[in-house]
Amino acid sequence: MSGVRRPTTTSRRRVGSVNTPRIPGAPSTRAWTHPKALLGTIRRFAVDPNSVLERQLGIAGVYVLSQVLFLLPGVTVLHAAPVAAAAVPWRTRPVPPRAAMLIPLADILAVGLLRAGTGGAPSVFTIMLVLPVISLGVEPGRLPMLLGGPVTVAALLLPAVYDPAAVSAAGWARLLFGTIILGLTCLSANELGRRLRSRVRAGQHLRREKEPLLAAARDDADSAAAAAELLAESEGQLAGVIVAVTEQSIIGTDRSGRIEIFNAGAERLLHVTAGDALGRPITGFHRADELTDRGEGPGDGFAVLVAGVTAGTPRVGEWTYVTGDGAELDVQVAVTTRRSAGGTDGVDGYLFVGTDVTADREQARLKEQFVNLISHELRTPLSSIVGYLELLSDDEDHPLTPDQAGYVATIDRNANRLLRLVSDLLFTAQVESGRFQLTEQPVDLHAVVQACVDSATPAAAAGGVTVRLAACDDPAIVPGDPGRLGQAVDNLLSNAIKFTPTGGRVAVTLSVVDDGDTAPVGLVSVTDTGIGIPADEMDRLFSRFFRASTADEHAIPGVGLGLSITKAIAVSHHGRLRVASTIDQGTTFTLELPLTPISDPQPPATDRRSVPAHR
Repeated sequence: MSGVRRPTTTSRRRVGSVNTPRIPGAPSTRAWTHPKALLGTIRRFAVDPNSVLERQLGIAGVYVLSQVLFLLPGVTVLHAAPVAAAAVPWRTRPVPPRAAMLIPLADILAVGLLRAGTGGAPSVFTIMLVLPVISLGVEPGRLPMLLGGPVTVAALLLPAVYDPAAVSAAGWARLLFGTIILGLTCLSANELGRRLRSRVRAGQHLRREKEPLLAAARDDADSAAAAAELLAESEGQLAGVIVAVTEQSIIGTDRSGRIEIFNAGAERLLHVTAGDALGRPITGFHRADELTDRGEGPGDGFAVLVAGVTAGTPRVGEWTYVTGDGAELDVQVAVTTRRSAGGTDGVDGYLFVGTDVTADREQARLKEQFVNLISHELRTPLSSIVGYLELLSDDEDHPLTPDQAGYVATIDRNANRLLRLVSDLLFTAQVESGRFQLTEQPVDLHAVVQACVDSATPAAAAGGVTVRLAACDDPAIVPGDPGRLGQAVDNLLSNAIKFTPTGGRVAVTLSVVDDGDTAPVGLVSVTDTGIGIPADEMDRLFSRFFRASTADEHAIPGVGLGLSITKAIAVSHHGRLRVASTIDQGTTFTLELPLTPISDPQPPATDRRSVPAHR
């Protein structure tokens, strides 16, 4: 046994290949035995659009081979196998849709041949005609049915072609009935296929219409997600800003007044940590008697705090906060509503932004003391000094010597200068403290300007400055305080003369502007040829105690209150003060005052209201 040489695998393959040559186009034995190749073949048949056509060709080949086996004696399966393998197009190229109907037609003929070779009408293979008829019926259109009818009749008549006497009268009846049944079957299959194709087309149409909608929905979803992300980021940034603020107390509550937000500014102001404040009612930081006095009764403290607060409109009021160590602070509180990120209409809570105004109240008290000090401790003695100087000058029983008269004149001049300075300080303090008083009456600007020019002309002449007045003929009557308006024009004239060198000119003009579209106004302009004001100092020109650098360079005396007072007077009369200047060329100040009675007239002299020095 061991000395016998066994044939190798190669030799065995070579022996087997002698009788079974491989036919081009047919699958190899490996394609059916190797698992991966078999799975690949199955996958190809599953996804190939011609897989149904290929299977029909295989059936047609089987039908033809069966007919050959019955009709040709001596033909065996071994002889027919190569022909069957060649008849099955394992990998056919795509064919036109109409050409696919040729396969079921060939199947019908093949079944007819098989039926004729196996006994004719009684053959058991007659029922197989149903399969190709159905396959033909599912083809689109009516053409396959028109072609299938004659082919089916021809297939059924094949037994009569071989033996006309074999078909009896009953056979002809079965032939007619079978043809009708097969025709109805083909028609039913065709109609069913038509409906299915119609539904498929409708589904495809809906899918095509749905794709843009789905794309738009995805875009909307992406936009909503991006907006939500941006909103969350904004909320995070806002929360970070609120927490980081240290100069203002920011306290957020829910709808019932429980604290949910307590920033660093609140901790600094109230001397309470956020951990201790969260969850507590905000009314715990207010004086109970203050809430009771402003409310309708006990128990409605939080309702008093948020009364009148609407969406987008804060309510500002002054309250007294009680700190953690029991101290009381004057606080200005702005209350606004809080809303959720979703944008619902309901109010989720409230936000209380508090600013400590205790120092401001103390400053106001000091201003009040300053006004009283100037009024009683400085102005009154100065007025007395000026009065006694007048008595000394006018005493005819004891006349002054020339030297004494000169001394008294010097004292009187400096006393009046000091009295004017005190009056300016007092006026500025009154404006800042809200005690600025106006006595309103119709004022003729012509008379005011003429009086101011007449008063300033001697001082201008002494300094070598020429003053000229140009007034319009139109009446210029304004509602206002004649004394304060005269003070404003005097300040502008005195500044123009003071800042104009010897040989210069000061021009005063009075005009009325009435264009019909706006209310008429009176314009008082004072133009000089003086030293001018730098452009970068214009924004500070009307500040208290501010002096231009050109004034210091030329050593011109002054305290820097005149323009501040003049602007305050202009604003109090619902007017404005404008300025234009060029270095070494001159300056023009224009006082603009409304001529028509204002809609909100000034209160009487006994009334007091705040008039800011700047606006």
